[in-house]
Amino acid sequence: MIQGILAFQFKINQKETGEIEPQFEPNQLVFREDEYDEENFSELLVENDIFAIFYQHTTGLSSVKYSYSNFYEGRLKETPYQVMSYFKQVADGSQYLAISIFELDDEIEIFEDLIKIMGNRLDTIFDKLTRARNSKQLSLIENINIRLKNELKFTIFQIDRLSNLDKIQKTALIYNSPERLKILEILRESPTSKKEIKKTVEKMAPNVNIDILLQPFLELNIIRRDWIKGEKNKKTGELTHQGEYLFLVKDLILSRVPNDNLLNHFKETNNELLPLYKEKVIEFFSNYDPYTEPIEETKKLASILLNPDVYDFFVLMRHNHYPLDKIPKIFSEFAVTEILLDDLKKLNIISEVIDKNDRKWICLLTDIKPLIIFPEYLLPKIRAAYKKQKTNGGITYEIAKKALSLLEITYPEKVEF
Repeated sequence: MIQGILAFQFKINQKETGEIEPQFEPNQLVFREDEYDEENFSELLVENDIFAIFYQHTTGLSSVKYSYSNFYEGRLKETPYQVMSYFKQVADGSQYLAISIFELDDEIEIFEDLIKIMGNRLDTIFDKLTRARNSKQLSLIENINIRLKNELKFTIFQIDRLSNLDKIQKTALIYNSPERLKILEILRESPTSKKEIKKTVEKMAPNVNIDILLQPFLELNIIRRDWIKGEKNKKTGELTHQGEYLFLVKDLILSRVPNDNLLNHFKETNNELLPLYKEKVIEFFSNYDPYTEPIEETKKLASILLNPDVYDFFVLMRHNHYPLDKIPKIFSEFAVTEILLDDLKKLNIISEVIDKNDRKWICLLTDIKPLIIFPEYLLPKIRAAYKKQKTNGGITYEIAKKALSLLEITYPEKVEF
């Protein structure tokens, strides 16, 4: 859960003695809860940690050498939080930081796009704020600070929306993450120890939290965890294959399906758009197969499901259709309706249907649903892995037995969406 977004300006204060006293002057500090304010914000973020974040940006350690980085992710040293920060240096050399503070168990990667969108808008705000301060336009400074505060508040609001994911969005989390896709790829081949999976994904992302990565798999009930008692090597006495193992008991595909809600509604109301809409649906699905869909296309679907504005519109359109000139204003104040609609058209999520009066209507062309599959393909793979138990990638009798038992037990279980 996000704790707040704190914006500062870095200043070098020179004393009469010639000594300098660098400090971070707060611009706007916006907190999610009332327990924090400008007097006690150091309980979240101490000055040493602010300087450490500033150092990461200005030394270019997070990006190109000898440059500075606009964005940084990391854990704080002196308080138990992690951050995503944005840095801006304007033309006159003024430097600003906007630091978003999260709990340690938050999966902050899913908020990267929202923080980057905020950063793009802060570029303009900090430029205007600097010019207003240099020209000492007090009323303009006040207005810009209000806009800055509202921007930080809105980003916290968007992050809160994205924190409460439903099951479809949790599926999207899997397909929107290279590390999670790697876990799925590994478990589609054989049961694997958590330790081995952790070692593999750490090569992709060194600071990854394996437990956070596994959360959507567990919440969707598609994997099981179990402790396996190891076996002793008769010659060396070494204990092998002991530890927590992960077992895939259901597989899932993020798939497009016809929007039955809208089709049925058109039929029941004898809507004149039915034949036109039905023609577009048939045309799309006659060439669509979820099992052969390129993974890059599935990743695009996952990405839009994790955009709060797009997802709200997507859910609304499952049961409705609207004329293009009267699209409901459900998007956030910063969303550009035309761009969002254009992106959804390019992905064939929505389509335009023109009635006999040449009026354009927006309809949801394809619904998106996870397909849950029993991984029958694992049975021969488990047997093959057991036969090569003494080699890399092999599994013991106990692991194979547990895998087959879990598949049998979980076969009747349903995963509802």
